[in-house]
Amino acid sequence: MKVLFIPGNSPQPIFSHAPLVNAMRVAGHQVLVGGINWVLPTIASVGLPAVQITPLSEQEVSAFIESMPTDPESWAHSVGKVYAEIALSSLPNLLELAEDWRPDVVVGGGMFYTAPLLAHHLGIPCVRVEWDRNDTRPYDPGAEPVLRPVLDELGLAALPGPDLWLDVCPPSLRPAEDAARQSMRWIPLNAQKPLQPWMYSRPDRPRVYLTRGARMPDVADLRETAKHLLELDVEVVVGTSEQVAEPLRAELPEVRAGFVPLDVLAPTCDLMVHHGGGGTDMNALHAGVPQLIVDPEYPAVAISALVDFGAGLLVDDASHTPRNVLDAAKELLGDPTYRTRAQALSAEIAEMPTPARVVPQLEELTAQRKSG
Repeated sequence: MKVLFIPGNSPQPIFSHAPLVNAMRVAGHQVLVGGINWVLPTIASVGLPAVQITPLSEQEVSAFIESMPTDPESWAHSVGKVYAEIALSSLPNLLELAEDWRPDVVVGGGMFYTAPLLAHHLGIPCVRVEWDRNDTRPYDPGAEPVLRPVLDELGLAALPGPDLWLDVCPPSLRPAEDAARQSMRWIPLNAQKPLQPWMYSRPDRPRVYLTRGARMPDVADLRETAKHLLELDVEVVVGTSEQVAEPLRAELPEVRAGFVPLDVLAPTCDLMVHHGGGGTDMNALHAGVPQLIVDPEYPAVAISALVDFGAGLLVDDASHTPRNVLDAAKELLGDPTYRTRAQALSAEIAEMPTPARVVPQLEELTAQRKSG
């Protein structure tokens, strides 16, 4: 069986999909992983065969991010519009690919526009795999006007839904309307580097991980937040680029700053303070670590579910000061209930089917389509 994966347009979806890709390979199937030009090195770095679906570069993606509106509704509309444009620009390339290497099933990520269009053209099953807990449906209104001419040409009232929908969100945090999705265990996978012993060892005091994600953060805010967290007599590890880390280490030598593989570090942490990014969130959930979400840049539904479950706290934009972050961190570290609730979610993830256990469902889906 030939399986074409189209995870998404940034590195994190590649890491999230890779365990399922490898499970398919171990089961004896052929796989290709499609991506924009920016993510091809990431695909190759985890040992997967990478094919370009459109020449979009990291610089072009960065320019788009910098031009995005700030209010959540307009932001989501802009994201949906761009992802739909990427889907339409990549479709001719994927159809050309299929002439030489015709897939039996296509597996796509969230912002699910490229994969179902290709699957419809080829008459093959389509599988959707969520790469984190963030709901991508708010992006659909921005995508619909871009996709509408193509959908009309194909005689479709709407974008076709998946034949199988795989969800990595722990069931306790999943919205009621998504309960019927097939669960699949999220497996931690990140970019790597040579490790130092402190990265995988627990320190003699609580460890707090602080990050604002892969994008260029507000350096002054990151520095002030780290400085305030040090008042708690904790070890502070700041996950950021070397460009930001070097001056931060010079000013706060007691802070460990730079890139650390999060799948290695997370199990040694007592608290993770971040921007609500899906990859950081999933690593924290998997490791059973309480979370403090500060001024999130993504939709708040997933964050609210975490807070309501009792495994984290939110400091939103209106109340975001280093002092408020310090107070919330003190509560999370001081009340063991948060850790207990986070560990309950980790145990729930451990009970979800592994990617290897999901492979037979893709095999059956493909066999049924061929026989029907």
